[in-house]
Amino acid sequence: MIIPFIPEDLFELNNNLQPQFDGKVIIIDDIFKNYKDILHICNNTPVEQWKSSHNSLNFVDYYDCRLTYLNPYPDNNKAKNRLNLLSSLINSYYSNNQNISSDYSFYFNYFKNKKHNFPNHFQFYPHIDQAFNVIFYLDKQSNGGTAIYKNPPPLNLEQNYLFYDISKFSIDYIIPSVPNRCVIFPGNLCHGGYIEDHNIYYDDWRINLVTFFKLE
Repeated sequence: MIIPFIPEDLFELNNNLQPQFDGKVIIIDDIFKNYKDILHICNNTPVEQWKSSHNSLNFVDYYDCRLTYLNPYPDNNKAKNRLNLLSSLINSYYSNNQNISSDYSFYFNYFKNKKHNFPNHFQFYPHIDQAFNVIFYLDKQSNGGTAIYKNPPPLNLEQNYLFYDISKFSIDYIIPSVPNRCVIFPGNLCHGGYIEDHNIYYDDWRINLVTFFKLE
């Protein structure tokens, strides 16, 4: 089924957002005005293989895929308003006085298990990113979320195997995944996707939208 859409209209943010801040993470619920339409498109589109190598277990033990909407001809006012709102929250809550920016594209991460009863101590590779991360939880499952770790990140070999044994890692806390929730945190916090029950993502897909703000 072909679904035409205008990106900046589809991904319009809700009015009267009510951010919550715990000192490390900004949480905004009901972030997208057209969440049901976004989910419908996400659930009805092909996605390509992501992070793979000659000995990768991607498409063997699990599906790790990426969908990107480049948004090459945006409504500049709407695009700037969307990103400016997010950057203003970052500047306000984190007392950031450096210039940050992000591009207009939309990057989706898709994940699904191909095996049952995957051990819970295997989680997405702990890692660090750029200046500030913005994650939008899109799938309908409230299952885990994002773990923030006390440990430094390990050598990242997720192009071979997406998961890492976190048995010896200390979790500072877990940001709960809630459909249509946005979370924002500094990218230099060691973090990684976290799944409470891997069996849930045997039948259903885990879908996140990510935006990275970098220092200019």
